[in-house]
Amino acid sequence: MTNYDKFNREERAICAHLFRLLHENLDSKETNPLKQFIDKLSNQKISFKNYKSGLTDLRFENLGIYCEVAIIRDAFQNKKPSINSFMDELTQIIMKQESVEDCRLYSQLPEPLSNPRLTHPKQIRQKASAEGVHLSDNEAKVFGSMQGMFNAKPDLVITVDNKLLVFEAKFTESFDDLQLLRTENISEVWSKLLYRDFGFNEPPEYSVIKLGAGKFNPHINWTDIYTIAEKTYDSTDRSRIAFKSGLDLLKDYKLE
Repeated sequence: MTNYDKFNREERAICAHLFRLLHENLDSKETNPLKQFIDKLSNQKISFKNYKSGLTDLRFENLGIYCEVAIIRDAFQNKKPSINSFMDELTQIIMKQESVEDCRLYSQLPEPLSNPRLTHPKQIRQKASAEGVHLSDNEAKVFGSMQGMFNAKPDLVITVDNKLLVFEAKFTESFDDLQLLRTENISEVWSKLLYRDFGFNEPPEYSVIKLGAGKFNPHINWTDIYTIAEKTYDSTDRSRIAFKSGLDLLKDYKLE
């Protein structure tokens, strides 16, 4: 352990160790850390969009674990130069999310804004202002939300069977309702436009799940994670040390 372990408050650091932990022993479906992790979640009241079932009776197929997921951004890059269909569908989903009816689609925007060589989607509003291109209030709202989606990177994503589990992870901070709503909107886009890229054959059930300090009433907390790490790693393992240091820090902050 280093001194920095004792006061490192970076969420990405502890999530990196969680990412490693959840990949351990995946071939052992009954006892692996991922199964233990999901078993803890199955005791919580987690609501799924496109609801069909909960987190029980899983077959543990179509397993995937991803961190800092920016699949909308990467899909845009991957689909170049034929992006209009994808971007128009994305615009339509965001219009419904924002309760907007009157808004041009991406492909209907003037050339500087709809040309991916000239304008990245996360810059549409700024480029419109710089080029003197008028956007209506509705369009500013829709393409502002799109900008947020291109900038956001949900902390952790798990696919299992027909489930898309999207985690908003916090370490020493509380959860932000607006951020959770944005993550839910992003998850809807993933489930409708990009589900095949996550290995699904049809749109999955999806849910946004809170991972954080116990004081903030998450669906799963860092103490839960440490109990799994204890069963997986010996006391000298780097990830186990990081989780233990994290818990000690949360106790100091009276957040555990």
